[in-house]
Amino acid sequence: MTDFSRILIRLPTWVGDAVMATAALRALRRRFRESTIALMGGAHLEPLLDGANLFDRWIVSDHGAGNIRAAREFDADVALILPHSFRSAWETWRARIPRRIGFSRQARGWMLTDPLRPHRLAPGKRAIPMHYEYLEVVGVLGATGDGRGSLLGIPDSVAQRAEVRLAGLSIDTDRRWIGFHPGAAFGPSKIWPLDRMAQVARRLREEDDCGIVITCGPGEEELALDLEARIGGELVNLCRGLWPLDELKVLMERLSLLVTGDTGPRHIAAGVGTPQVVLMGPTSPDYTDAFLETTSVIRKELECSPCQQKVCPLGHHRCMEEIEPDQVIAEARRWLDTA
Repeated sequence: MTDFSRILIRLPTWVGDAVMATAALRALRRRFRESTIALMGGAHLEPLLDGANLFDRWIVSDHGAGNIRAAREFDADVALILPHSFRSAWETWRARIPRRIGFSRQARGWMLTDPLRPHRLAPGKRAIPMHYEYLEVVGVLGATGDGRGSLLGIPDSVAQRAEVRLAGLSIDTDRRWIGFHPGAAFGPSKIWPLDRMAQVARRLREEDDCGIVITCGPGEEELALDLEARIGGELVNLCRGLWPLDELKVLMERLSLLVTGDTGPRHIAAGVGTPQVVLMGPTSPDYTDAFLETTSVIRKELECSPCQQKVCPLGHHRCMEEIEPDQVIAEARRWLDTA
């Protein structure tokens, strides 16, 4: 197997997909210990993936000719293209990188030197898990997985900053804390009714003496405030001071459990070993159906689900409406009992 001195990896856009790529990135680092590895992705992803020795250089991606210029200036020997998009392959081809590896999708196979054929899926299956797909891409270069899924690192400096925040919010280690993430960047179809989430939070606080933390991302502040009002009483709502993704890793590690939809934070929690109860409706579980040792997925089998739509096309939102609070509470207590 040829060794490469400079390796470029095009990362996916979504937080969860980037976290699921860490298994492949670890494999690549083990195979090419002496190589310079550059990740090209959104600026917000760099602090999330920092701290695990996954890369030597970060190249911030944009939506113009800057990607082509930056990739060309890095002068990679090989590019590994994890997203399926035409644009990610086209920009890498335009950068004249000698070897370009990725899945042959969206009519882009001619731009790849090593096009991988998409899988023939069993009836009813939407995809293979993204962990495995990313491992296949790096596997072309002889990199193999270590049998573990998503793992995130936390630099000491980040941990120290986050501990100051935690102390200011009185989120200490003397109590079990449960995170509730009501929003979803994907769209409203992923959101579990807030009155039901509030019922779960109240009961776990009152009956199990758990502390409650509401987490949210940019643009989700109103949802977080609405949930706070529905829960009432003592809780911590992070919408008044959003946490950067690097420090959010520390918060997720402090939690005993996260209750969430199919969101980026579920993957951050998994990456630091915190259990999650994931309420899934419109999105297919096939994309994330791997390395679920700390994950419980609750979903309803309906003919219309998964639809992969941002808004329920039928208007009833049954895939999320029919998830009952008692089921979520029972699953949460199962994780709390094993802690």
